Amino acid sequence: MKLGLKGTWNGNRFELTGRAQLRHQMGGFWDEWYATFSNGWVGWLAEAQGKFYLTFYQPLPEGRVLPPYDSLEIGQIVQEIPAQTGMIVAEKGVATSVAADGEIPYKLVPNEESQYADLTGKNNAFGTIDYSSSPPWVFLGNQVSLADIGLADAKPAERKARSVSAAAMGCPNCGGPLSLRAPDKAERVTCPNCNSLLDVNQGNLSYLKALEPTKADTAFALPVGAEGTFPGDVKFRIIGAVVRSVLIEGVHYYWHEYLLYNASIGFRWLVHSDNHWNFVEPVNPAEVEAAMGSTLFTSVPTMVNYNGRRFKIFQDAPATVEYVKGEFYWRVEQGETVRAIDYVSAPLMLSEEITANEVNWSAGIYMTVAEVEKAFGVTGLAKPWAVGPNQPFTGRFYYTWGLLPLLALFAVAILMVPFTGITSKVLEQQITLPPMASPAAPQVAFSEPFDLKPNRNVQISASAPVDNSFVELDVDLINDQSQEIEGVTIPIEYYHGSDSDGAWTEGGQSQDATVSSLPGGKYTLRIEGSWQNSTQPMPISVRVEQNVMRGVNFLCALIVLAIVPIIGLFRKFSFESARWKDSMFGTSSSGSDDE
Repeated sequence: MKLGLKGTWNGNRFELTGRAQLRHQMGGFWDEWYATFSNGWVGWLAEAQGKFYLTFYQPLPEGRVLPPYDSLEIGQIVQEIPAQTGMIVAEKGVATSVAADGEIPYKLVPNEESQYADLTGKNNAFGTIDYSSSPPWVFLGNQVSLADIGLADAKPAERKARSVSAAAMGCPNCGGPLSLRAPDKAERVTCPNCNSLLDVNQGNLSYLKALEPTKADTAFALPVGAEGTFPGDVKFRIIGAVVRSVLIEGVHYYWHEYLLYNASIGFRWLVHSDNHWNFVEPVNPAEVEAAMGSTLFTSVPTMVNYNGRRFKIFQDAPATVEYVKGEFYWRVEQGETVRAIDYVSAPLMLSEEITANEVNWSAGIYMTVAEVEKAFGVTGLAKPWAVGPNQPFTGRFYYTWGLLPLLALFAVAILMVPFTGITSKVLEQQITLPPMASPAAPQVAFSEPFDLKPNRNVQISASAPVDNSFVELDVDLINDQSQEIEGVTIPIEYYHGSDSDGAWTEGGQSQDATVSSLPGGKYTLRIEGSWQNSTQPMPISVRVEQNVMRGVNFLCALIVLAIVPIIGLFRKFSFESARWKDSMFGTSSSGSDDE
């Protein structure tokens, strides 16, 4: 940005005619550009940490009174401000006036302090309450991109006050050379020569302290200064690296975070934990909503909704900075702590970081090791050894596409019904076998003739009044024309009684046998029977049916085709169990909309 730069907003041209520079209470500067429009509007274009916000003065309706600064809470919805969506307090703090340039509509007093509250709303709505006057002033507008305001082709302006020559810089502690990659944004930098933490103040370096020893692994997988190409052919450079930790049940868990910088886009993060990687971008807090009716900012919900997805809580613990390397856009300190809450919906992770005066949300998308290696042009990065919190399950193919053959099987079975017809009874007859002359001389009887149709199975059923006894029937299907015979054996036995375990039964008084399709024609049953009480006649009932739906082939095919999706579902269950076993909030069988 620079004075005289011209752009457009909602079809109206504007020109930047003035600039005020302010300092954040936690370190860091931001610029507020005074924009005058061709239609008479006047607005402010704020530039902070690579983001841009265009706002306009918004008078309050008669009788509306804003809450005092001290009563504002982070996450509070300011109902007094008229807006299409509720405006949420995302940050409150104290700004210090530093300098001014050009024309601005008020008298800037250097080092004058003023309280403010930044608000966010849905659809990139943004607002600020300026408590430097009484009553406070409200400015409403939007977070915008350079393209939104017609400045996509603008080149970064050089400013003497903040420009720093790498060749002219040296560590004030050891004198070693330093090179800042984002000199206009840096507030903290570490010296690679003596491991000192340095403060950057308007381009001037001052020694703060030596970095304290840490038990954390400070051997970063990627070096500061490395440049990577991310989706959309966007290049980011690593300008800083941080080791952070959480303490859970007396155990420290560490991970690495890399600060990425692109002059046109701003800052992003690359997070490396247990050899899992996430590319992290900021999220508008107003776009995150608590699920299931819980209140988002007065209690921690177990589920939140964002961008049409539902996220389940995974972790809630204080995150502490253990070690830093490179340069940073805020006054980072070893030991600084924020409350960090993570929600997952693979392959995304939604994270909330809360301090006393600010809340920030970010969304991380899972990156494989191969994707990180390709982005930075490196090889040999370590592979993950466990399931990551938002690592997507890649075996969905087995239980989705693997179900297609099962669906096809059911479809074929349903379609075959009209072609094969339904079961038809072709014979039902009562036959009494006379007493046997001897146990070795079975009795024989013949049924009435009946017709069989071709290409249909045949089921022969027989029943007999056996009681603690048996009868064995050898049944022949005789083709009356060709005299070809197809034989089956139908044993019928039924026993019952009681013992110390109670009553018991075994077998039954009916049994059947099935043969595959036979040539069509007229058939007769030849029944040869022998039974236990051979001196008594044996009445039997015989039934012959065709096209009986036994389902044996169907069940065999079902079992075979179900093996792959069952294995896939088992792998999915195991994967999710491994994911949620490390969560502070129990396990989940699925837990996400990943897949």
